[in-house]
Amino acid sequence: MLAATFGATRSASAAEEIKLGTLAPADSAWGKVFKAWGKAVEDESQGAVKLTWFYNGTAGDEITMVANTRSGQIDGGAFTATGLSQIYPHIIALQLPGLFPNWEKLDAVREKTRARFDKGFEDQGFHILGTGDVGIAHIMSRGAPIRSPDDLKKHHPFYITGDSIGQKFLETVGVASPRALAVPAILPAISSRAEGAIDVINAPSIAAEQLQWAAHVDHINTMPAGIGIGALVINKARFDKLPADAKAVIERTGKNTGKVLTDRIRKIDQQAYERLKGSKTVVELNDAEKAAWNAVFTKVRNALKAEGKINADVFNEVVSAAGH
Repeated sequence: MLAATFGATRSASAAEEIKLGTLAPADSAWGKVFKAWGKAVEDESQGAVKLTWFYNGTAGDEITMVANTRSGQIDGGAFTATGLSQIYPHIIALQLPGLFPNWEKLDAVREKTRARFDKGFEDQGFHILGTGDVGIAHIMSRGAPIRSPDDLKKHHPFYITGDSIGQKFLETVGVASPRALAVPAILPAISSRAEGAIDVINAPSIAAEQLQWAAHVDHINTMPAGIGIGALVINKARFDKLPADAKAVIERTGKNTGKVLTDRIRKIDQQAYERLKGSKTVVELNDAEKAAWNAVFTKVRNALKAEGKINADVFNEVVSAAGH
């Protein structure tokens, strides 16, 4: 019946094209999963639905992609917290530093709070098709280790444009004039050896490798500095206008793609972390140093709540679910 319905749809009109953006390169681990998703959609819909991906930021950075999704220039995409927070700012509660030392903790909290975040996105005109996290962030540096927050002030870190947590983190540490960079600008900035050039990144190992940042640092901290969340999102109005069978295929395959991304990216991120530890100077922190970072993480969390960057009810629900 499904094939027959799609066959009639296909013969009556051209394929429904869903345009999606991502910062990931086409040949990256993410890109390969997105291509597989596209094939699954085309196969299951008998060619009635087609996913067209704009890779490597060709649809703009995440802030631009969200704006273009709102305006209908594209239909959605794969977003990290930077883009997701442009839709529903309080989603960054799932990326608060110091709350999630491992994936198991994040998964437990996300499951408890899923209904709240799904509704938050729906109310803003977006629909979450699946999750797809980025990785566990570690501080990596060039020239010297970063053992304490004071060490970070002697270097030249950055935060990604639109990343409220990254900005507040550097401000809390006391970094003078924190620098914001869009993702495509990071590689030129970290590869520069000019005076004052970027020499610290705080990112998942998989991102550092696949975006070619890792070649420009020589130290890596073992302390998790945060978790990078992500999700597959589509414009709700566009999604609701699709034929029922097309919606069902995208919904089902999107959820499956999120699960594949979750499993595969986490595994690859861990493998990348092990490789980086093998090629960099590994920085193991003592208890006093860990305590200093945890104090900073607590200040960052409290500041984001106090400044209204995260709704108090959302903040309290996430922090409580995390056991803090």
